[in-house]
Amino acid sequence: MKTGYEIFLMTAEEKNISRAAERAFVTQQCVSDHIKRLEKEYGVQLFERRPKFKLTPAGEVMLQNVRNIQILEKRMNSDLKDMAHGEVGKFTLGISTSRAPVVLPAVLSHYHEAFPKVKISFCIEDTQVLEERMLRGDIDLFIGVNTDPNPEFCIQTIALDEIVLVISSELLHSYFRVEEIKMMQKGVDMEKFCDVPFTLSFKTGKVNRVIQEYLNDRKLQLKVMYNISDSETQILLCAEGICASLCPKMLLTTAYRHNLTCSENKKLYMLPINHLDRKLHIDLVTHSHMSQPMYVRVFIETLRKEVAEISKRNFLAIG
Repeated sequence: MKTGYEIFLMTAEEKNISRAAERAFVTQQCVSDHIKRLEKEYGVQLFERRPKFKLTPAGEVMLQNVRNIQILEKRMNSDLKDMAHGEVGKFTLGISTSRAPVVLPAVLSHYHEAFPKVKISFCIEDTQVLEERMLRGDIDLFIGVNTDPNPEFCIQTIALDEIVLVISSELLHSYFRVEEIKMMQKGVDMEKFCDVPFTLSFKTGKVNRVIQEYLNDRKLQLKVMYNISDSETQILLCAEGICASLCPKMLLTTAYRHNLTCSENKKLYMLPINHLDRKLHIDLVTHSHMSQPMYVRVFIETLRKEVAEISKRNFLAIG
């Protein structure tokens, strides 16, 4: 990518000529000269200088296209280096902390048999961060939840998930009578759980966004004691009887295994939630401008099949 584009990209990201100059190890005058040359070349103004330094609409268009150029160059460099070193290929997959242990073992065990020389790097982040990483060209594809639409993304929904209540038998019986608990097998009314301690994901997470929309619609406020994005840790806290949680159904493997070996009062109830109708879309996201070599296409197909199988599991029970 030519130097002018690189300087423009740094300036757009830093929103400050001085910081862009420091990052590029050049003078502020050099940065200004590169921007002026681009503006003259394309006949548009790229930045508004006053009252606040920011991109113009033309600058936004250039930013989007320069990022695409950067992504294509990264892929070309990677492919050519792979050919030079005799490697089959490599790519980077983004996935959340909670879904990685559920999805990756089955996928990789099948994929490695067919492509033992392909190197895969993993970026473990929440969907919102992975969206940003994709736009910067840091990752090649990712598994997201309710991914925000973007013209740069090719989004395939590969499964639907739902949120359920997870709570230990001990904690549930301390708040409700046996007759009430029997009725909850068909679905719980969250209005009755406002005094129960909960652990939930951080508010920036896509799963938590669905939960908060549901609670806001019903004018409910839960007693949240712990915020953590890892569903496995949430389930382990529930198993100790410390709190309840609202977890995606696909991530209940830890709860199911716990119920196989624990005492009766430590068993976990996994209960459907009344009126929580919005599903979680499990998305496979690639960059719309990226070509996919065969080893990536095969990985995507393997991933689709395994996630579809995982989504069919039904752990809604207490044993």
